[in-house]
Amino acid sequence: MGATMQTSALLLIASLGAISVLLMLYVYIFMFERRLFLGLWFIGWAIIAFNYSLDAFFPNLLRQNCLILFLSLSSYFYANLLISWGTLIFLKIKAGISLFLRVGIIWLLFFIFFLNQNWSDLQMIKYTYLAVFALSSWVGAAMIKSAKRYGKLALFLGLLNIAWVGNTVIFSYILKMPQMAPYIVSHTILLFNAIGLIQLFLKEQKDEIGRGLAHITYLTFHDELTGLYNKTYFDKKIQELAKNNDCLPISLLVGDMNGLKFVNDVFGHQDGDNWLKRMAFIIQQSCRQNDIIARWGGDEFAVILPNTDKETALDIGHKINAACKSNQETDILLSISLGVATKTDSKADLSKVLKEAEELMYEIKLIEGKKARWAIAEILGKLLQKKDYETKEHIERLESFAKEFARILNFPKENFNNLVQATNLHDIGKIGIPEDIVLKKSHLNESEWFIMKKHVEIGYRIAHASGEFAHLADIILYHHEWWNGQGYPQGLKEEEIPLLSRIISILDAFDVMTHQQPYKPAKTINEALHELCLKAGTQFDPTLVPIFIKMMTDKSLS
Repeated sequence: MGATMQTSALLLIASLGAISVLLMLYVYIFMFERRLFLGLWFIGWAIIAFNYSLDAFFPNLLRQNCLILFLSLSSYFYANLLISWGTLIFLKIKAGISLFLRVGIIWLLFFIFFLNQNWSDLQMIKYTYLAVFALSSWVGAAMIKSAKRYGKLALFLGLLNIAWVGNTVIFSYILKMPQMAPYIVSHTILLFNAIGLIQLFLKEQKDEIGRGLAHITYLTFHDELTGLYNKTYFDKKIQELAKNNDCLPISLLVGDMNGLKFVNDVFGHQDGDNWLKRMAFIIQQSCRQNDIIARWGGDEFAVILPNTDKETALDIGHKINAACKSNQETDILLSISLGVATKTDSKADLSKVLKEAEELMYEIKLIEGKKARWAIAEILGKLLQKKDYETKEHIERLESFAKEFARILNFPKENFNNLVQATNLHDIGKIGIPEDIVLKKSHLNESEWFIMKKHVEIGYRIAHASGEFAHLADIILYHHEWWNGQGYPQGLKEEEIPLLSRIISILDAFDVMTHQQPYKPAKTINEALHELCLKAGTQFDPTLVPIFIKMMTDKSLS
């Protein structure tokens, strides 16, 4: 028996040496990687190494002191629990800290219960090992399932975990063989498992680096957002094809999206990115397999059409435009201005052909871009009504008031038109406010009101981005300013507020007061006019209010 113990101690010491090397490797890797699972593996194996040290150098201490034995068993189980947790984290399997805390607490409660039942030391050792076997089987099964992602090494390690459990259970607990062979096999498997985990990590690191390099290579010639080729690749192909006469005739198609800046400014860059992706998809679907499609700039696309005459290239351009019209996912018009040029002569300069296509595109964009901006602004106005943010009747009443008021003030034609247009668009910014806030049936709370007040700034951006209504931007921005400076967004007062903004605030307030609102009943015309009179000099321009009151009074008398 003494010889057996001596051999066992030598094996433990040999295992300790191997584990020490592993621990140093864990520390080295952890210093560079700072990965949680590496830390858990290190702590777990360090505790196991400490237990092996006690068993190898102080065997009597464990056998003669129950408290130290029980602490050693507990630390051995929790060491394996940490290793298991770290392995599942590495395998990206959902197993949070709460799960492992529960497992640890349940094991400890049973451990204390069995101690109170006066179980023998051997029974407590068996209980601990059975719990470790369960953990190892769980991790082994998880690694086998992860073999598709991590390859044959993960499958091997999973089987190794199961083999360790099988070897120990069969030879030590079922057959109860006293020979050293099963003991040696068990320790060898454990060490292989630890080494294998490091190998698996290093393999995953290598694969990660490979994927990173592949991604960098991909990004060298591709646009990350759309998946199309980028300008670098496009320019490279232009240089190559300029010397290749086998692809003649060669056509170049250059396109610039209409209204992308508008979408970015009004709805945000995420919606703008979605527009770009949709346009890229449409161009891909409209072109042929051998055509070279690139995102040439922010909102520009370019296509090389080898062995393609101008007529065919124009047909492809028409196909793209038709696809834009038939692929409308929103009420906002998706469109692109396209220029086409063709090289038929081998002596012609392909870069000059590209410039010709670009110039044609800009000529077309001057016309189509303007139409697109008008269409977008018009659609946004309709969208306000469609979403019930503004009723058609409300807009029509305000327009009627505006025209009549402008005549009374003897506005020149330009101011007259500006007031009517601004009246129609004054609340256009509500498009960018969440529907549940705009359509709320009760009073807004403080945070909701803060969001709602942003509609004037959104409206300002919409007017600016549209181009056609940029001159109305300030009028829209300031139509909620008060004469006494207590309005928003900038707290302007008196003459600082644009005249047309002051007029719109009166017209809008009167119409809102005289029609039923979700949160308050309608006032009579006289009550509303009285309210305007009371707020003249505070909310409203004191010189404009009497003029409006007279206009409405004369109107009611007639």
